[in-house]
Amino acid sequence: MGSRGAFVDVASGNFNFKENGQEYFSLGILSSDPNVKVLVKKKGSVAPPVFSHTPGRIYAVVQNGKLKYLAYYDEKHDQAVCIDFGHAHNGVRPHVHYGTGDHDPSKPGKKPTKAQLELANKIKKEFNLK
Repeated sequence: MGSRGAFVDVASGNFNFKENGQEYFSLGILSSDPNVKVLVKKKGSVAPPVFSHTPGRIYAVVQNGKLKYLAYYDEKHDQAVCIDFGHAHNGVRPHVHYGTGDHDPSKPGKKPTKAQLELANKIKKEFNLK
């Protein structure tokens, strides 16, 4: 699977992968929700994919046995919500970003919803993650 804009042109439906795009591999699908796919990047820094091949998908991104991101995608395949478990944002950890442009460090950190945290805990339990 490609990532972070690795598709040629999502808007026109061209989901061929760009040369040298980042690659993620699937660990599986959450048994209680087939729309949740768990991904791992074997090496290098990790960030959630900007686009999803499947509209409405949720990706759980794992690195070194830890859940790093939980990313939600809209009907246009774009990342709509991303929960970052890796570091604090203005004292809030985990914290939420909306869209791919909502990473202003001067803004207050936003807490995930109870439902988002419950989903993260299900993923951690089923895939034995930290």
